[in-house]
Amino acid sequence: MVNKIKAKKKKEKDLKILGAKTKFKKQVSESSRRYLRRQSKDIYSNMAQDEGYRSRAAYKLIDINKKYDFLRSGMAIADLGCAPGSWCQVLNRTLKGSNHTIVAIDKIPIDELENVNFLRGDFTKDEVYEELLNLCPNGLDVVISDIAPETTGHTNTDHIRSMALVELALDFALTTLKKDGIFLTKIFQGGEEVQLRDSMRNYFNKVAFVKPPASRKDSKEIFLIGIGFKGRG
Repeated sequence: MVNKIKAKKKKEKDLKILGAKTKFKKQVSESSRRYLRRQSKDIYSNMAQDEGYRSRAAYKLIDINKKYDFLRSGMAIADLGCAPGSWCQVLNRTLKGSNHTIVAIDKIPIDELENVNFLRGDFTKDEVYEELLNLCPNGLDVVISDIAPETTGHTNTDHIRSMALVELALDFALTTLKKDGIFLTKIFQGGEEVQLRDSMRNYFNKVAFVKPPASRKDSKEIFLIGIGFKGRG
């Protein structure tokens, strides 16, 4: 009987990880425990839960828009790598009404969102591009991208992978943006982002790095915004 009680207590203990319930302790890695620990203390994660956003990433876009005030009613906007959809939620709440067009693109499906046209697929593929043109025949006012590669823990590798995705997103923006349009993308810092910023000045009137308060201080994540698209030329 004593052994059974001890076994039961051990199982109950193993099911508890820092106040968050999971399946079994043996199935949770140390990195997962660190993640749970950080999330439980994170103000933006708690705010997202309270305010109905699908992830804390929502506040990054909110912060950037507070600084640059670039989201306007009536815009046509593409959200690249949109899953789980928190940036689309911000767009809906900021723009309000139904006179804007939001096109969300990702290989990963998302739960349906009102006023959001979801295209499942790779934004670099012709079939996705054709669907986008059907929804936004006059082009886009804004292209936003929160795409990130799967991280390896090796800073240089993650930076290179991030830059490759950013360059694809930029090419998409240069192809689809209207005059005076805006491009916003996430980057993992590593050095090459400075050269990208300089090259973007050929296409936009203003280009700047921004680190929103919602972006963790210890993260290599930073955002690059281009305002006032001049044309591909």
